[in-house]
Amino acid sequence: MGRVFSPQDGATRPSAAFGGGPEPVSRRTLAALTLAQTAAFVAFVPLLNFLLPLKAEDVDAAGKVVLLSQAALWGGVACSIANVVFGTLSDATRSGFGRRRPWIALGLVLTLAAYAVIHGAQTGMALILGVVLFQVGLNAVFGPLVALLPDLVPDRQKGLTSALLGTAYPTATLFTSLVVAILLDGPGWRFAVTGATVALLLAPLLLWVREPAAPRPTGPRRPFSLEALGSADFRIAFASRLLVQVAVVMNALYLLYYVQQSEPLTQRFGAGSVDTVFGWLLAAWTATSLLAGIIGGVWSDRTGRRKIFVVASGGLLAAGLTAMAAFPAWPGPLLGQALFGAGLGLYSTVDIALVAQILPRAEHAGRDLGLINIANVLPQIAAPALGIVIFQAEAGGSFFLTYLAAALFALVGGCVIGFVRGVA
Repeated sequence: MGRVFSPQDGATRPSAAFGGGPEPVSRRTLAALTLAQTAAFVAFVPLLNFLLPLKAEDVDAAGKVVLLSQAALWGGVACSIANVVFGTLSDATRSGFGRRRPWIALGLVLTLAAYAVIHGAQTGMALILGVVLFQVGLNAVFGPLVALLPDLVPDRQKGLTSALLGTAYPTATLFTSLVVAILLDGPGWRFAVTGATVALLLAPLLLWVREPAAPRPTGPRRPFSLEALGSADFRIAFASRLLVQVAVVMNALYLLYYVQQSEPLTQRFGAGSVDTVFGWLLAAWTATSLLAGIIGGVWSDRTGRRKIFVVASGGLLAAGLTAMAAFPAWPGPLLGQALFGAGLGLYSTVDIALVAQILPRAEHAGRDLGLINIANVLPQIAAPALGIVIFQAEAGGSFFLTYLAAALFALVGGCVIGFVRGVA
């Protein structure tokens, strides 16, 4: 696989020091991790892509784009704090139930409570507060959950495991398109079924998986330290993920409104078929994402290379987003979302494996993954802020400039990873 850390990092490989060691993890553990990752994505993909835009429109039809952007922005602020806090707390937790799982269980409870608040919101402020609570709960799940990869999985299984974990996003997207958008009718049922699905998918991890003993500290304890940023590879991986995620969030946040406000789509399919068209776009995204993610993860393990796959994923994401901007008539959006899905599946899978290999210290995996996950969080602030500015500059609300800007972010983000030195 090539060198994992550059000599100047002065760090040990997490999987050698801890978390699975030379022994591969069992299929049962891989299945539980995959289901839990899917639960986390099912928790937010239907909300971000579909339920929240609809709720914002219900609360303020005239100002729905601005309200949606404001809710996403303040939720992103909460997310940026909660992810690091809960990841760090899980590093320091010692209990018979493990380090990570107590916080995951708490996050599940808070997430379900947030669904109730969002569903019942009648004002913009109530909706924003519900989204803030949701982000706190979701990141109480996500922060500790992502730390279980370096905790449990050795390097030689990271590509395979990441490929399995990479199916979570497209699976959640498929759930959104087929179940939430098409099969279910009415916000009450949509929120209830989504919450129940999240709880069921998390249950195997919470009930069956045994966490390893915490590693012995190799240096002074600095629970909220930014020392990981001393690694050049860590900084590059952070920058790459930040840029790519801006593109991903912009597509997820505004895709429903893109369909609603696209004259070529509404003229061809009718205004009443918006949910169906949206569902098919998500289905196309899902199918290509699953395929590209599984192939990319396994192939990157076999070749021992990660960077080339991340660079390629940035190109695919940019191509798909450009198609959304340039070809609004059918089947342009379908092709765009198919290319976007392929890029997202490839990026999500291989980037997880790459980041897991460049963590500086095993005992601070939760803290450092929480830190790098700020690169997932900041786009939830930046993308809505950019969206407000760009949308107000758009002529007729076409989202052309929005998707063109997203394509640029994706392309640059994919290329930046080429500067990582510690992973091939």
